[in-house]
Amino acid sequence: MNRLTNKVFLQKVKETVHAVDPQADVYLFGSRARGDHRKDSDWDILVLTQKKLDLNLKYTLLDTLTELELKTAKVVNPVIRYKPDWPNYEVTPFYQNIKEEGVQL
Repeated sequence: MNRLTNKVFLQKVKETVHAVDPQADVYLFGSRARGDHRKDSDWDILVLTQKKLDLNLKYTLLDTLTELELKTAKVVNPVIRYKPDWPNYEVTPFYQNIKEEGVQL
């Protein structure tokens, strides 16, 4: 499965996240979203979960994404946030980066 196209891989990322939280918003950001990545660049993924974000949920999401990494040989760099708290980040450069360059999956 490690010869997936980028489009298929991103669909797998979304499906993997939605298996844990079907209502989560998933965004690609960073060099892959901008199109200036290298062949070996990682995949920066923002997960905005609708579920209360506790350690159990966070580790469940991280574990399932790690399993996908192992199956595909692609490196995923996830950032996980609680969606109701996301507007509080509006003043941060990270939020602005997602707003300007993020691609919702």
